[in-house]
Amino acid sequence: MSGSTHVDFEHTGPGLPAGELLRRYWQPVFVSEELPVAHPKPLKILGEELTLYRGEDKVARIIDGRCPHRGLVMSVGKVEGDSIRCRYHGWKIDPTGQCVEQPFEPKSFAAKVRVRSYPVEEYFGLIWAYLGPAPTPPLPRWPSLEQCGYFHVVELRKWNYFHDLENTVDDVHQRWVHAEGIYQDAANAGQIPAATALETEYGLMQYTSFPNGYLRKLALFMPNMLYFTSGAGMLRGFKSFLWNVPVDDVSHKMFFLLVAAHLSPEDGRDVAEGVRSGMRYVASSLPPVEQVIQSVLSGEKRWEDIESRPDLLLIEDGIVLVGQGIIPDRSKNRLGASDAAIILLRKLYTREMSRIEKGEQPTAFPGPDEQLLAQIDEFQAEPV
Repeated sequence: MSGSTHVDFEHTGPGLPAGELLRRYWQPVFVSEELPVAHPKPLKILGEELTLYRGEDKVARIIDGRCPHRGLVMSVGKVEGDSIRCRYHGWKIDPTGQCVEQPFEPKSFAAKVRVRSYPVEEYFGLIWAYLGPAPTPPLPRWPSLEQCGYFHVVELRKWNYFHDLENTVDDVHQRWVHAEGIYQDAANAGQIPAATALETEYGLMQYTSFPNGYLRKLALFMPNMLYFTSGAGMLRGFKSFLWNVPVDDVSHKMFFLLVAAHLSPEDGRDVAEGVRSGMRYVASSLPPVEQVIQSVLSGEKRWEDIESRPDLLLIEDGIVLVGQGIIPDRSKNRLGASDAAIILLRKLYTREMSRIEKGEQPTAFPGPDEQLLAQIDEFQAEPV
């Protein structure tokens, strides 16, 4: 199959079709426990500079990133009650974005000054933001999973978000890229599976069917969430949620939420601490992921020279994704039968972005609510 004409999936700033599509859905933006009271944080999502802070009432809030007076970043400001005050000249902004105090200005001036604020919710240990047009949709919830153990893995990836969207639905790459995984299991070794994809009401379902009867499935909720059940190793049986959230056009954050019905909340916290300890060890004692990726791409090292380490999968994926270019020209791709899910993903994005460019309403894809996840779980148990 031939490649497609160029469509701009990659640029997600305000007013751009891909950016407007992503803004119509809640996005995870931060880990709740990493935001203390009265410790504002700079936040960049979808190319927008924002300020994230937790007020003295312990509620998380997001407003524009800079003071409307002289443009200082508000993340260096002082939290007062539920509001935040700029350190430069003392302008105070409330949670709605309204300026409520300007110590050295006439009292009538503050009422004329407002910055943007955004809906924020916290759920499953994550802070979520909605940056799109009104009305704000409800944040999907999963009541039956709320008493289960869970943990997060959040990774900053220094390439475009669409790389990882395509990479995740490209199941065939695992045979060649990853040193461990389903293709290396004794039962699957040497087998060539069939890869297919179907459009669904929420996005697409990707299937990888092995000759021995093993069937691997993954659901992509438009525009940027993936859901699957882990089938191997220590994560067997975990429900895996993954969001690829653009920071800007050349980087994104991957938010993994892994939920296990067989773990209690206490056990989940123990697993989470173990994961954090492992990540701290990697960060303190091993070369950074980006350094290893560049050493292979530059020819300094061979792929075979990469040492085994807990984050090896991130390095392996990084090499093949950065190696395509931070923002590649996808119109030059020659896609084949095994690329069915990638072809469908590009088709869905192209269609929805075209509607936005024409001033039409894009498809209102349902979010991953509990009823829909249950249907997917049941569907995944059926033969294809």
